[in-house]
Amino acid sequence: MMDNTLHIVPYTKAHGQFILSCQMNHKVLEADRHYINVEGDAKNLEQDHLAFTGIVNNKPIFAAGMKIIWGQVAEGWVIATSEMWKHPLGVAKAIKKDFARVAKENNITRVQSAIRKDFKQGLRFAEWLGLEEEGLMKKFGFDGTDQYMYARIF
Repeated sequence: MMDNTLHIVPYTKAHGQFILSCQMNHKVLEADRHYINVEGDAKNLEQDHLAFTGIVNNKPIFAAGMKIIWGQVAEGWVIATSEMWKHPLGVAKAIKKDFARVAKENNITRVQSAIRKDFKQGLRFAEWLGLEEEGLMKKFGFDGTDQYMYARIF
């Protein structure tokens, strides 16, 4: 039975493979699709207790988490299918809640994320999560696009 309820579960590479194999959740992000290695990228995001998946009707619609870079510094990430737009408030609230929880439980002091300069929703979302813009990184994206570095200190 389908209940359309958003369930949060620990992230697995199978979740990431499904999400990355679907269409991207925003037309601006389609430019990055050519650079995605579904198998490798999905596995690369898997670290114990640092990521979670949102599932609706037994299908992953988004995943988010952190990847330790070194010490107590992590890279924040979010991947999502277009289905997440059917549950935008629930997805946003889940990410915001678990973002801080993951950082606290893992003693992470800095979370940073690069966001395409032309991805306005992504920039607003990062600010809503409490990240602050640190600067523009020219030609940083897969396809040579400019990206902003955002970070949050805990």
